[in-house]
Amino acid sequence: MATNRIDIIGYVDGGAVVTTESEGYIDLGREGRVVLYKRQHLKNPKWQARISVPNATGYKVISTKLSDFEEAKRFALNLYDDLYMQVKAGGPLNTKSFKQVYEEWKAYVKVHGRTRRDGTWDTTIERIDSYALEFFGTKRIDQIKEADFTEYWAWRRQNYAKKVPSNSTLKRERTSIMPVFKFALSKGYITKIPETNTPKAKDGRRPTFTQEEWEAIREAMPDWVKEAVELATWRDRFMAMHCFMILANTGLRIGELRRFRWRDISSVTERVKGKVHKYYVGHADGKTGARQFVFQPGAEVSLKLVYEQRCKELSRDKPDGEIVKPGPDETILCHPDGEPIREFKHSFKSLLDFAEVPVKVDGKSRTIYSLRHFYATRRLSKEASAHLIAKQMGTSIEMLEKHYSHVISSKVAAQITGQKPSPIVMKGKVEFPF
Repeated sequence: MATNRIDIIGYVDGGAVVTTESEGYIDLGREGRVVLYKRQHLKNPKWQARISVPNATGYKVISTKLSDFEEAKRFALNLYDDLYMQVKAGGPLNTKSFKQVYEEWKAYVKVHGRTRRDGTWDTTIERIDSYALEFFGTKRIDQIKEADFTEYWAWRRQNYAKKVPSNSTLKRERTSIMPVFKFALSKGYITKIPETNTPKAKDGRRPTFTQEEWEAIREAMPDWVKEAVELATWRDRFMAMHCFMILANTGLRIGELRRFRWRDISSVTERVKGKVHKYYVGHADGKTGARQFVFQPGAEVSLKLVYEQRCKELSRDKPDGEIVKPGPDETILCHPDGEPIREFKHSFKSLLDFAEVPVKVDGKSRTIYSLRHFYATRRLSKEASAHLIAKQMGTSIEMLEKHYSHVISSKVAAQITGQKPSPIVMKGKVEFPF
């Protein structure tokens, strides 16, 4: 509500009658901090209260839902006393339930927001809607403390759709919930973000592939793609095959590769025995920020085959052999209409089954992330620098030591790849922009 000049024009029991340009106000005292008024344009207006408290910014504006002045006065003065003690104890003036703040945050991000990595908030909203909203919904957000999160984690282990959530799943939920509390802090609904006491994910080795298993997968890929010609899923498998090849040869996270665009590829050259060879370099924007990474020599073949496929698709209806190239901002792994491909999970399992490589190992399921772990294991076993590998993968040396200590050698190599640059030259009609 806009602040206006207030003029006292008379008195009623317990308060001064005041006016602004548009409405009459009744000052109940407390140095003008408690004011009652009615919205005159309504048919049956109720008394509204506007309250301010020392050492707190802004106003608490609330309907008393009462028509009787004395009852509304009692309500407003009691509320002032409650708010005074609340602010004195370090709490905020305005408080809302978790659900109210969540709905306000959701409306805000749908209009203004994209995530830090330029994605949507759909997954975050889905996670909150699934469980957190049910548990925290009616709780005042300023009263949600560490103990409430401890109860939430225990509650979640008893409430789930398919299986008991892992610690990693609960950590992802915590990541999804935090933006709501950060929003609440920015709006003054809370004075600090509560500790969450998130269950720690289990340490230990992550499921990966042996070199023999990877060779079996790689050798099976062409036949797996070829099989899909009659299944009308050839393109899906073609894109999935090159997705998996790139992941295994860069250590990228799958989310980083989904956002990877043609403009994010460059190269550096090296002269070897009079011949110029290239290292292919990519730019990734991941959970740890932006970084550059290097493709293992030979991995650029996947990039070029996907690029050629996109040129064919875009040039299909063009006359006289005209070649239309994908735009620099198009994601590399996309559908024919240019929309990014979001899901490769089913293709990954299908490929493992086709290659007769078990999905589970040591009781743990291999996922697409296992390709990132395979990259780390292979590079570290070839004695590449742990420092450079950490930079390449957008992680820390501590995380490498934590998950891959069984393959880290004491010897530190000078290069990430441990190989000579790529001598592969692809000939054809398409000129590559990288």
